[in-house]
Amino acid sequence: MNLEDLKKRPNSAGAEVINICNANCSFCGYGKGENGKAADPRVKQKIDVKALKHFLKIYSEGGGGNFSLTPILGEVSAHPNWLDLVKEIKKNKNIKTTTCYTNATLLHRHGFKKILLSGLTSMTISTALGNRKQYKRLYGIDMYEQVKSNILNLLKKNKELRSPVDIHLALRIDKPYNVFFKSIVYEEITNYIKPSKISILESWDDFRGIIKKNGLPKGHKFKGLRFMEERKNMPCYALYRKLQILVDGTIQGCSCRVEPELWGGNIKNYKSLHDAWNDNKIEKIRNNWFKGKLKECCKTCSHYQPYTELLKNKNISGIIKKVIDKFFNNKINIQKTNDSKKEKKIIIEDDFTPSQF
Repeated sequence: MNLEDLKKRPNSAGAEVINICNANCSFCGYGKGENGKAADPRVKQKIDVKALKHFLKIYSEGGGGNFSLTPILGEVSAHPNWLDLVKEIKKNKNIKTTTCYTNATLLHRHGFKKILLSGLTSMTISTALGNRKQYKRLYGIDMYEQVKSNILNLLKKNKELRSPVDIHLALRIDKPYNVFFKSIVYEEITNYIKPSKISILESWDDFRGIIKKNGLPKGHKFKGLRFMEERKNMPCYALYRKLQILVDGTIQGCSCRVEPELWGGNIKNYKSLHDAWNDNKIEKIRNNWFKGKLKECCKTCSHYQPYTELLKNKNISGIIKKVIDKFFNNKINIQKTNDSKKEKKIIIEDDFTPSQF
């Protein structure tokens, strides 16, 4: 595999369903700064459905693959008709998986059975479980009991329906973690899913300095900058990983943050997946990086890793998974010991949640 292979087509695709969120997480750039626009200067809106349908059409015709409905900064279920969008995706051939990230605050409004039978393939729930005080501090809303109820009811119904959706929990919780492991909610949750599908995010991006350390869960840290030599003239892997559109159909070079410097043309102006993937503005960003001319937002991004990480395996899906696991997620995966007399234990282990593709 070489660079030309990466330029042929994206490994996956994603559409930002909505850029509105009902939470005010201390660790997220959403709503921060003057007029709440430090991390996202755009007008709040729902996705342009015509742009989405056109995107799905050319993605399907170009071979399709995995498709994510996760907003970059927003909550998928804040869109009143997001399940209709899931169904729209399923109408297209070659779409292998349909995934999303959610904070689970609004799931009860859409109906658990409807969500699970909508055609969604996998879902990752971002939350803080353990106690109400911690949840309110980290998520900025007083909805702990509702969220806990939503998660348990969704997991229960999913099990009753023989698990049509692969559900993962991505926890943002304080150290020490044994507070969570010894909680009743942990015991309840593991009645429905394996502990290995529960992970804890430990290392964080600072959203260009917008987020301070006191906004992180207790005992956690920022990732910091890595690959400083490679960063000088080797484009980031994110520019070759996924074709991402924003709510208005604008193609963005990556799906890590909302970055106007990385905006390309509009998906509605392209007739093929190949042409959209090689959008002139995005291609210029890639090519300029090789010359040492990288965008300002990329100079201080903690998500960066060189595109060459994607070239180390012939199986592009497999290597992207490993790359994200190793450098992007830095999660702790939870497992039970074989000895029933011992406490649950945590081990450092690469963990992949499908929604992140």
